[in-house]
Amino acid sequence: MAEYEIWKFLHICMFVFWLGTDVGVMLCSKKSVDSNLSIETRFQMLEMALKIELLPRVMWVMALPFGVHLSSTLGYINPSVATMALMWAFTFTWLVINVGGAANLNKPWGQSLSKINRYIVALLGLGLVIVSVSSFMGNGPYDANSVALKVGLYGIVNLTILGIEIAFFPLGQSFERLAIEGSSPDLESEISGGMSKTLGWVHATYMLIFITAFIGATKIIG
Repeated sequence: MAEYEIWKFLHICMFVFWLGTDVGVMLCSKKSVDSNLSIETRFQMLEMALKIELLPRVMWVMALPFGVHLSSTLGYINPSVATMALMWAFTFTWLVINVGGAANLNKPWGQSLSKINRYIVALLGLGLVIVSVSSFMGNGPYDANSVALKVGLYGIVNLTILGIEIAFFPLGQSFERLAIEGSSPDLESEISGGMSKTLGWVHATYMLIFITAFIGATKIIG
């Protein structure tokens, strides 16, 4: 089997498990704000969403090395062995920080990892957008083609995911109040509003992932 076919298969799996499982996260999250359910059930739905979310987090990170390897086998880029080694070192470090923080938000060190992850995501997202813009301006490192566009879109995806996390943070505090104080009209309005903001970023992320996949599959601009 050609190397290209292997990375293409892994790339497809990445999109399936990223977007497919994250829909489950979204549905569970939406149900957790249903005030007609018991508080216990709502917290179970939220807990389920946070557990399912770990798989999309892994796929989100792995999109970076899978995309680089696929582009390399297609001849769009020619990274050195040292560059590939550094990329994988960054990937595994980011994976530990990203998933480790999300899986341990109830612990101080998990919250610290999540804070570090937000800085990584912001810098990576902005960096990739700058690289993409530079490429389309003729300054490299890529040609002005679908790879350069996908790099930019993946950078923007990182920024919209950062938006999800920032929007969700006060929502988590609202759920803590719900557990202590119980339901009230003002608190339910706060929770619903927070979830609407979070889902706005979620929908934007889904659309960007869909567009990125379409561009990768069709090579619409070369």
